[in-house]
Amino acid sequence: MRREELILEIDGLPHPGLLSIEYSFDGKGALLKVVAGVHEQKGALTKKGSEAVLKALLPGEGAETIVTGRVRRTYGDEAKPALRRFLQIESKACDAVECAADGRKHGYNLKKQKLGAAADTLFKPYGITVKVEADSREMDIAWAPGERAFDVVEERARKAGLLMTGAADGGVVLYKGTRGRHPGSFVVGDDRDDANATTLQFEDSEIGQFSQTHYYGQRYKGGKGKDETDGYAIVENEAIRRLRIDIRRMEHDGDDADLKQRSEWDDRRGAGGDAGNGTQIVLATPEWRDPEGKLWSAAFVRYVVAGDFELEQDMAIKSGQLSWSKEHQIARLTMVDPRSLGGKDAKGKSGDAWKVSTKKAKYEELS
Repeated sequence: MRREELILEIDGLPHPGLLSIEYSFDGKGALLKVVAGVHEQKGALTKKGSEAVLKALLPGEGAETIVTGRVRRTYGDEAKPALRRFLQIESKACDAVECAADGRKHGYNLKKQKLGAAADTLFKPYGITVKVEADSREMDIAWAPGERAFDVVEERARKAGLLMTGAADGGVVLYKGTRGRHPGSFVVGDDRDDANATTLQFEDSEIGQFSQTHYYGQRYKGGKGKDETDGYAIVENEAIRRLRIDIRRMEHDGDDADLKQRSEWDDRRGAGGDAGNGTQIVLATPEWRDPEGKLWSAAFVRYVVAGDFELEQDMAIKSGQLSWSKEHQIARLTMVDPRSLGGKDAKGKSGDAWKVSTKKAKYEELS
């Protein structure tokens, strides 16, 4: 097992009292988060708002940046001769999540822009970069004064079937489906000599999933065809075997393509274990990295074999927590079927619990 060597820099200087790290990432959230346990001396306490950079030392390659962010909060107790404290750190994207989208220069309306360009416009004043791995069609993006910058972009991302996750430089990444592959496989099972992971939790729930997901909306701007009136998209989920209907309204204007994509998106995301719904497995491994040296990352795929749960297929990392101290390290990874992140059919050998809807939505109009 490779032991990580970590450095926590505060305002450009290595923190001399680093004791522990809890690093968390999420494939559906813009923030990378760190809780750092430290010893601090009186008169040299870390202040909220300080720039924080977590780095890993790579043998022969220098330092790899894991998180660039801000100290949002400090807390702890006193134990002479040092102060035991915790630093709560979030990536720089926290400012876009919490702060308003200022639209005075453009009338709170970005016309005919792809989502990547719009995100760059709204996030750049806060010093937040945007990496585009997948983008939307051009759309008009209008919002009201006071709406949070991240919310403005995230609402349209749902419309376009896109997700956002955090980047090591503190920015965000726009993507669709899965982002890459970790080589090798996770093998779970006490009776297997090749086992390299253990199961912490398994969850299989139908709550929040529906046999039909309906989206209705309207295209407010005039155009050609009938999809500018009362559009309606319906997608069926063959994994739910009794009638359960969910009907939702598109928040913004949408044509037939928008409505179909949004209904399919909501249908499949329900299989990904959000808010106690869906099917997911949490694995633990002492390794922070795959065999090629890449840190476990959101929306990357790896093959998983867990016979006790009838699981044998590609799985996507939905979220993870990497823990480190001077005594031990461990990675806890929450994994879901890739289709629940908008990815492709894993085509494995899993049981019925892992089924995810694959049907396309149908478009019609309200009579």
